[in-house]
Parts: sequence; C-alpha cells; structure tokens
Amino acid sequence: MVRQGVNILIISFIVMLVGCYNAADKPVIRPELDEATTSIARLRSDVVGSSGRDITTDVRIRGRVVSSDSEQNIYGSIYVEDGTGGVEVMLGLTQLSAAYPEGLEVLLRLNNCYADYYRGVLQVGDRGEDSYDGRYSSVGYIGSRDGVDMVVQRGVDVEQVSPRRLTISDLSASICGCLVEIDDLHLVASTSIDTLQGQSLEDARWRGYSLFKDSRGDSIAVRTRNSAYFADSAIPQDRVSLRGIVEWGSYDNAAEKCYHIIMRYESDCVAY
Repeated sequence: MVRQGVNILIISFIVMLVGCYNAADKPVIRPELDEATTSIARLRSDVVGSSGRDITTDVRIRGRVVSSDSEQNIYGSIYVEDGTGGVEVMLGLTQLSAAYPEGLEVLLRLNNCYADYYRGVLQVGDRGEDSYDGRYSSVGYIGSRDGVDMVVQRGVDVEQVSPRRLTISDLSASICGCLVEIDDLHLVASTSIDTLQGQSLEDARWRGYSLFKDSRGDSIAVRTRNSAYFADSAIPQDRVSLRGIVEWGSYDNAAEKCYHIIMRYESDCVAY
C-alpha cells in the first residue's frame, strides 16, 4: 500500500512536469517498464560495433536520464545511462527536461532505429544526416511525439544518478556519453577571448571552447553552445570541479583531439 501511494505521488509529479505540453504532445507514462534485453555496453560491442548500422532486432535498454536541456546547453536529445555506459537518444523535441527529468527511469526500444557514433558518443535515432551543433551527424532526430513514444518508454521512478568521479587519465572511449565529475582543474585557454585585443583569461566566458588542465598536466575541454543560458558567464579562475557528459573531439576544429565535457547547468562547475 505504501509503495502504491509513492507511485501515485510520482505519477502526479511527472504529470505536473509535462503540463507545459498541450494534450496532444504529452508523452505516455508507464508505471511498469518492460524488461531490458541487453546493456549499453553490449549495444556498443555486439549490436553496433565500430560503425553505424540499422538496428533490426528487439533491442531494449533500461536506464536513467542523466542530462537536462533546462539551460539550453543540450538541445534536442537526452542522455541515458544504465551503469555499463551511456547513449544519446536523438529526439528532436524541446523542453525535454520537463518531460524527461534528470534521474527518470526509461526503457529504450531501439528496433528500427539507426545507431552511430558522434564525437565518441553512441547516438540512436532516425537514419539520415542531421545538423548538430554546426556539424552533421549520420543519426537524425526522430522529431515527432508519436515517433519518440515508439522509442522511449517513460517510467515513474526518479532517482538522481551520481556522476562517476574520475581523473582525466581515467577516461576512455567506453565512458563517452556518461556523466562524470573531474576535480582539481584550472583554466588555461578559451576561444572566447581575443589576446590581440588585450583580453586575458580573466575575460574568458563559457561560450565556445575552454581548456582545463589538472595537476598532472592532462587536458580536458569544455564545449558550450552560444545559446546556453550561461554562455556569457565568467569562467572561475580558481581550481574547479567539473560535471557533465563526456565526449571526444577536436578543440575548436583543430586537428588534435581530446576529451570534452558538456555541462548541463552552470552549477556543474564548482569553484573551491
């Protein structure tokens, strides 16, 4: 009886969260999720492999949302983890943090989806190129409520996922798409400043690319959309901890690549 009462409260909470959608756009809520058939790690290794492909079998992944678009630094997608890895689901809808709040348990039904890697992150969605942060991904956005509901089955359980506390040297390809926290970092470069105009690191803002180093001298970048609510906020000059989604790519389109963090909120950077 207590469990039933808790579920009713959670359902009421989620219905309140999606109230910003009109009735035709409300996603379906399932108190009992279907069982998973595989893990994200096995999806990467056994189903998708090293390059993109159509998923033609009954592949079901069960995990929790670790992303949020509430501060507009993540757009059109949700990131889901299951303890073995992370995957980006290309939904193509807005206000996703209301419909799919951070910590929400979901089941992904991936039969008939297309899967490929972008900046080291495994993406699933429709087949076909889609504009994505100024570049092109081979995985397209699903883009409709009916199509999204075919892929994402929403539960009622919400439980925050703690980020993996790692060092830069701990990062690997299997971590891409996952939520991490890295401590003891300091800013060393930013594309938001123009040294020819006399600007220094004290003038740095989040928009664009920011490069941090740890005490070992290892580097990690932060990539921030110009449309993010905190894009024009000053970057702390102190030592910081950074939380966010890991990806792999070039720093400001340079040939050399490194790991990146995509912050979800400005509060994902903690100075100390």
